[in-house]
Amino acid sequence: MINVNRHEKLKSLVKLAREKSPFYRELYRDVDIEKFQLENLLIVDQEKFWAANTVCNNQLLTGKVEDGIVLKSGGTTGHPKFSVYTKSEWEMFTKIFGEGLDQSNLANGDRVANLFYSGELYASFIFIMKSLEYAKTPVIHYPITGKCPDSSLLEMIQDLNINVLAGVPTSFMHLASLVRGKNFKLPVEKILYGGEGLYQDQREVLEDCFPNVTISSIGYASVDGGHLGYVDKTCLPGEHACFNQYSIMELLDENTNEPIEKNGVVGKLVYTNLERTLMPIIRYPVGDLAKWTKVGEKFLLQGRSEVGARVGPVTVNRDDFSDILKSYPRKNLIMGFQVIIEHENKKDFLIWRIASDSGNVELLRQDQELLYQLFSKEKKMYKESVEMGLIGDIQIQICGYEDLVRNRRTGKLRNVVDRRN
Repeated sequence: MINVNRHEKLKSLVKLAREKSPFYRELYRDVDIEKFQLENLLIVDQEKFWAANTVCNNQLLTGKVEDGIVLKSGGTTGHPKFSVYTKSEWEMFTKIFGEGLDQSNLANGDRVANLFYSGELYASFIFIMKSLEYAKTPVIHYPITGKCPDSSLLEMIQDLNINVLAGVPTSFMHLASLVRGKNFKLPVEKILYGGEGLYQDQREVLEDCFPNVTISSIGYASVDGGHLGYVDKTCLPGEHACFNQYSIMELLDENTNEPIEKNGVVGKLVYTNLERTLMPIIRYPVGDLAKWTKVGEKFLLQGRSEVGARVGPVTVNRDDFSDILKSYPRKNLIMGFQVIIEHENKKDFLIWRIASDSGNVELLRQDQELLYQLFSKEKKMYKESVEMGLIGDIQIQICGYEDLVRNRRTGKLRNVVDRRN
């Protein structure tokens, strides 16, 4: 149940959307504007939503784009989308996120390296820069970006005594590969990650490379939707608090769309942004799974659907590979991995690309057969499907961390790369 104030804001938003947006006019044609409840509103179909958001003859927006900012999203899925904010909406978005940063473990005088990516309409770098400016906690911002050459990055962190890194986990893992096992210490005390999830195996590598480091999400946001969650000092890894003053976050059953109103049950996040009116975001599926840790107030992210891969009759996901590596004797040498789906000779097959720092690649290559056996032992269905001629056998490739495929624009590691098309 949402409070009266939020419901009034929602009512005004829905009324505006139905009056001014052809997309929402059709979606809400049967809604009683005076008497509706949140659950009476249909959940947005993402495909139809973005199909309506065209440059010419736009059917989604509630008015003309006369000021503000246009940003690009959807890089990891390969289907770019364009999200529009008016100038005042962009200011509000970053101000709200800045309020969230004030609840984090940032402290007065922290020296923050912004290692997020910029350019090509990508939001994260300028978004974090502006949010830091709105935060009341006085910090020093170092706008380095995620495309800084390795030598320059190491030099700046050391020479400027930078103690906080903010960026995507992929960038931190690459940095760790540069310093791990070498007599080279950086003054890093805090790592704030965003843009993609940080897995436990990655956390362990970073804690090994940067002793006594504190690792936390910088907050939860998306270009599509807006401010999704913030992190306070009580949050567990992966846990976020809702921006309840400015939005409505729902957790719904994946199959029935019924609301989940108890802690610990996994469902899909559905989001309503009460501050955006030009491009309304109302009951919009975020694309992430989560479970409540405090119903209506805090949730724990549980991953995204695209971290999995289906090859023939077999489904594998990132956690499967991570679990397999737990029994590998040299797991401490692994910096990361990704799964590539290929198609050859009329069959799908997997390539499991495992990365280490440059000094240990050859050592891991000696264990390719062992890694193959570990995979076959744990994923019996895959092996059986190979023997039945349904799919091709898995290939194990050992490489340097820099050889893992990343999104060119965002710098994010692609957990699954589908090359079948």
